[in-house]
Amino acid sequence: MKQGLSIILILLLVWGCKTKSETENKITEGIITYSVSYFSSEKDNPIIALLPNKVELHFKDNNICLISEGYLGFFSTKFLSKYNNPNSNILLKVLSNKLNYEFPKDEVAFVYSQLPPAKIEYNDSTKLIAGYECKKATVFMADQSKTQVSLYYTSEIGLKDPNRNTPLYQIPGVLMEFETTMNQVKAKFTAQSINLIAVSEEDFNIPEEYVLSDLKTLKKYIVDFN
Repeated sequence: MKQGLSIILILLLVWGCKTKSETENKITEGIITYSVSYFSSEKDNPIIALLPNKVELHFKDNNICLISEGYLGFFSTKFLSKYNNPNSNILLKVLSNKLNYEFPKDEVAFVYSQLPPAKIEYNDSTKLIAGYECKKATVFMADQSKTQVSLYYTSEIGLKDPNRNTPLYQIPGVLMEFETTMNQVKAKFTAQSINLIAVSEEDFNIPEEYVLSDLKTLKKYIVDFN
């Protein structure tokens, strides 16, 4: 009798673990909120005061929408990438100006001031971030500094090609803690929460008021802003 109960308990434990794993692998939509910190102070770079201290990543059916908003809504950016579309979009709003820049999905977005890493080393170290087990990787910068930077990513979120259009596109999971440089400003992103809620299809659509623009025009607004 005791042996029979032991077998049943073992089966329940195995089934429980299997169900948890399968559920995690089927996560297809939600919102990841990242805190953002900067390596420069407001004294050294006054623009820091206007930059966002958090960003949101909305994902659904492998579609991505990354939203950030500056101080008092002075500017906002939205990165859109539908998995089955050949192009991605950057939507920029500066005051009343609303611009839409479209570019190939396999191209690193122009806002990044760094090259893809020269080398990536993966190891068995893990870290719990926002309730998810994350794996560690070390990236070796492809510049003269040859700097080594650690990052953490998770494979527990079912999002294909999650780092598209970034220098870290090779990382095989959703980034949860990482450093990057955009528009010459170095920042660190750390996932604070993951809400597995329904995400609206509207999040991945381009509002009509955003005017299709070329790269030169978009850069002009960003340079003027900086």
